[in-house]
Amino acid sequence: MKWLLLITLVALSECAIVKVPLVRKKSLRKTLLDHGLLGDFLKKHSPNPASKYFPQEAPVMATQPLENYMDMEYFGTIGIGTPPQEFTVIFDTGSSNLWVPSVYCSSPACSNHKRFNPQQSSTYESTSQTVSIAYGTGSMTGILGYDTVQVGGISDTNQIFGLSETEPGSFLYYAPFDGILGLAYP
Repeated sequence: MKWLLLITLVALSECAIVKVPLVRKKSLRKTLLDHGLLGDFLKKHSPNPASKYFPQEAPVMATQPLENYMDMEYFGTIGIGTPPQEFTVIFDTGSSNLWVPSVYCSSPACSNHKRFNPQQSSTYESTSQTVSIAYGTGSMTGILGYDTVQVGGISDTNQIFGLSETEPGSFLYYAPFDGILGLAYP
């Protein structure tokens, strides 16, 4: 019995909790601003990350106004289709899919938001593919389609996106956005 107690104590001592303290540091932007160097830095370093891979003599840049929601989410307006149907979407760095509610959705969450109508777009192309996405706070299921998507003055033709058919739960019902534009690499 004593050996069992000794082995248990040794095993527990090996399971010590390791804590890594997190330290909040001043951002590079704030540091440069405080030292009066931000303007010069931005002149020398393009704020467009694509310029590293696609250098151009005349910089091409589009702006997309974003709204800060409770310091948790940023959302803005995009257009889908021809003519564009406008949607407020969250710009999500943790996912890689674009989806919006559709006229095929009868969930309460969809009825509380704008819904994409493929019949009102002359450039919409349907597929036979389905989509199902689960987030920490909600989920959606639907179909995939292709259409023109406009973000910040840039248009992308034949962009695949999800048209939700179900959005269960209450989170998306109360969400201040219609859909999600994932910015992560798939």
